[in-house]
Amino acid sequence: MRGGHDVIVFCGRPEALAAPGRRDAALAVLATDDRDHVARFRFERDREQALASRALQRRALSACTDVAPAAWRFVAGAHGRPEIGAPPITPPLRFNVANSHGLVACAVTIDRDVGVDVEPWRGDAPAELIERCFAPAERAALTALPAGSRPRRFVELWTLKEAYIKARGLGLELPLELIDFTLDDGPPRLALDPSLDDDAATWQLELWSPLPSHAAALCVRRGAAPPLTIERRWDPG
Repeated sequence: MRGGHDVIVFCGRPEALAAPGRRDAALAVLATDDRDHVARFRFERDREQALASRALQRRALSACTDVAPAAWRFVAGAHGRPEIGAPPITPPLRFNVANSHGLVACAVTIDRDVGVDVEPWRGDAPAELIERCFAPAERAALTALPAGSRPRRFVELWTLKEAYIKARGLGLELPLELIDFTLDDGPPRLALDPSLDDDAATWQLELWSPLPSHAAALCVRRGAAPPLTIERRWDPG
């Protein structure tokens, strides 16, 4: 993969990626189905978000190869996640995209399970979601925090959970309460219920804040390999 790293995570601001001066260039790299997807959104902010996400996806893949952004064609995987349909790339690239109002991201790697998520910081820690979607140890750790620290920790845990289920490619078939992340002074740690049929030790995890307004998380299948090298970049276009 061009760039010399095992994983590259590209991020960008939708208002910059789809700004008036760049909008035509972003639209020019999209296929017809991409443009139709963007046009379906009723509100301008949502159209901007969709355009930025689709354009960043193509630019990110092209930054890792010699393929032009407009040349990519995508197909839906078994659970609806987009995968590269053409052109053929050897070894195969895998990617995952995430978007939230104010931030879009795309993680690219070579033939590894990968998931990325971005979420805005929030001012509350919703009790109903914590009770329904968090593991007992996560709930206990949240309760032990000062009340003012719980919203940030909630977002960190939620972002990691979303990145993991996206990397597995199974969506909401994975019960979130069986996925248990521990956060302290070091990197995130993962524990999984045996029913999920997965080895937590095979995953490499990253959690960071690419903007003061957002959290980002990456889950990538390392397997038995040494720690993977991960680069973070802003929009390559």
